[in-house]
Amino acid sequence: MRAVVVAAGDAPANEDWANRIRPGDLIVGADGGAGRALAHGLVPDVVVGDMDSTPAEVLAALAAQQVELVRHPRAKDETDLELALCYAAGQGAEEIVVLGALGGRLDHTLSNVLLLALPELEGVTVRIVHGREEVLLARSGERVPLLGESGDVVSLLPLGGDVHGVTTSGLLWPLDHETLRFAFSRGVSNVLTGREAWIEVEEGYLVVVHGAPPEE
Repeated sequence: MRAVVVAAGDAPANEDWANRIRPGDLIVGADGGAGRALAHGLVPDVVVGDMDSTPAEVLAALAAQQVELVRHPRAKDETDLELALCYAAGQGAEEIVVLGALGGRLDHTLSNVLLLALPELEGVTVRIVHGREEVLLARSGERVPLLGESGDVVSLLPLGGDVHGVTTSGLLWPLDHETLRFAFSRGVSNVLTGREAWIEVEEGYLVVVHGAPPEE
């Protein structure tokens, strides 16, 4: 099963609503993300969070559509996005696309990226997307595919420590069972040489940022 989680960060790119959502997807609003979905004519299947950033009129519209609300107390340890991701994974989602989680407050953006390493998401393909940019996590023992265009920029950022046994294919500067050291910038700004690339990790957590080349 595939899920789309709509967060309340910067509004998703217009093409995301058309290109990232498929028939049959489980649509999860992360609190204020529900309003963004409704504004684009997309009715969530469920809204998860403390509802502190969902205006009364949006709550009324959700009630009229009989949308399920999974309420959490405002005094909680998790962000609404964390709760929504765990909900989607708990429903059996094997793939999750996250919209509206990049941009806006820096602390929220950083936290949203770090959520990719949640234990509850192990074995689930999760991509945070905005237009041509996507962020995903390669874990120990995983081989992660990238699909794009020749010239796309790919950055590999170690998370939580050194990452060992990194092997790539389809990138201009290949790696072959190498170590990327935490806090060093060696993996920044590699380039896709065709439409497809692969990233393999033997040990560690590797944040993969894939985006279109910068405009000249």
